[in-house]
Order: sequence, then structure tokens, then C-alpha cells
Amino acid sequence: MTSRIYLASKSPRRREILAGLGYEICLLAPEASPASAPQTDEERRPGESARSYVLRTAREKALGAIRMIEEKKLEVLPVVSADTTVVFGETILRKPQSVEEELRFLELLSGKTHVVRTAVAVGTTEENLETVISESRVTFCTMTDSMMKLYAGTDEPYDKAGGYAVQGLAGAFITHIEGSYSGIVGLPVFETVELLSHFGRGLESLTAP
Repeated sequence: MTSRIYLASKSPRRREILAGLGYEICLLAPEASPASAPQTDEERRPGESARSYVLRTAREKALGAIRMIEEKKLEVLPVVSADTTVVFGETILRKPQSVEEELRFLELLSGKTHVVRTAVAVGTTEENLETVISESRVTFCTMTDSMMKLYAGTDEPYDKAGGYAVQGLAGAFITHIEGSYSGIVGLPVFETVELLSHFGRGLESLTAP
């Protein structure tokens, strides 16, 4: 039984999680095919809730990859895509574009609890595409100005949703997590494997000789 899947994501963290589980990964992402990679409109639509936004973007990434498979007549394998948002209230904190923006994010998160949502989409066609959302809560300690400036001065925050990496230095600021650690990193393992099991890529495909 094969464990091969497509990953429609440029995130090295998602790739590491899936590879660590034993999946054989074929990338359908910008770094794998710059000219024809799936393109996703990541702008939030007027009136769109933070929950609807993350679900839509994950679904659109998967659909873009499925279209690529059909157009290029590639082998049909399950496609996995995901999108992660850090949400404070209904404000989505995206990847910070400057030190100043990162400091604003840290000031907002300091001493408070926020929500991390990761939506996962898995399927082989538009008709059978399935989605799920993992929702976790993360609490930061009250950070001093020097702590915030120290962290903002590193390279870690600037390619991460919300401007921090739970698996990195920012873990020193986190006092409590409720939910899925892997979901906060970028791909909830339980939910992802469960969806993949509907397409013959569950635990049995990872443990078969």
C-alpha cells in the first residue's frame, strides 16, 4: 500500500510533519513549480469571518493543485493543503512585514490568549474534497519591552503567521496551550491523518511493510 501524497504548500514545517509521519511527499507548491504553481487569493473578503477565511484559502490551494494535476495529466494522488491563521478577536495577524509590525503584534499578544486556526483540505477532485479546522488557544506571558525587541530582532518571526514560532524561541513566552500543538505549528496531525484515511492514506498506509 502506498503512502504517496501531494502537498500543495510551500511550508517546510508542513512538509517536515508529513515526512515525519512516513508519507512520501510530491510537492505541488511555488518552490516546486514557479511558473504553474497553484495561486491563491489570500486577501480577506469584505464581511468574511476569520474562520471562513482560513477554510476558503486552504480549499483554494487544494483546488489549484487538483487543477494542475488534471492539466498536466499527473498521477492521481490525494492532495493535502492547509492554511494557518493567528486571530485576536476577529483580527487576523499575518506574517509581519517589518520589525515595527512585529512589535505591534507582540504588544497585542502579550499577557493575553489568542486563537490559532489551521484549516486542512484533502481530496483528489473538487467533488470529493474534504476540509476540517483545528482550533487552538495560546496564552503569552506579559512580555517586557526588552523581550519583545529581542525577539523582533531575530529572523524567526517574519515567515510565520502571527509573527511567532511556537516550536522556536517564542516557546519561551508561551504559558499555556489548549488544543493541537502540531496545528499551531501548521498542520494538525490527528485531523490530517483522519482525512487522508478517507483516501486510502491512513495509518495502514504508513505501517504496511
